[in-house]
Amino acid sequence: MADIFNTVRQQNSTAAAHGNWTVLSIEGDHLKVSGTGNGVDSLRNFLQDDGTAFVLLTLRLELEAIPDQPRNIFIHWTGPKASGMKKVKSNQKMSEALNLLSPNHGQLVAQGKTEFTEDIIRVRWNPSSGSHLLS
Repeated sequence: MADIFNTVRQQNSTAAAHGNWTVLSIEGDHLKVSGTGNGVDSLRNFLQDDGTAFVLLTLRLELEAIPDQPRNIFIHWTGPKASGMKKVKSNQKMSEALNLLSPNHGQLVAQGKTEFTEDIIRVRWNPSSGSHLLS
């Protein structure tokens, strides 16, 4: 659990780099850091089509004419080939993952990699965007 807190604390700093990501996966009955990296492309490649995961992605955006504002976006990944049992277990761990990967400034659900791009994530993370689903 300590490695989760240390990793998230570093990502939540104001100095966090654009594109930094942390992935939590379920092992047994526990969440564990299964990967960290930088860049949406590397994150998309890291996520497994037959798996589930919880992601905290940092994007540095311009908000209200103030540039370079770090925004941490929570993404619940359920791969298109994930079994029903994995999806159920993932949904049961959602609340715990949200608590661990906090604070976050927006939440998305990703079920495929076609729309898993930085440009689409930039639009959909915002609470007023309508759809929060990446397919």
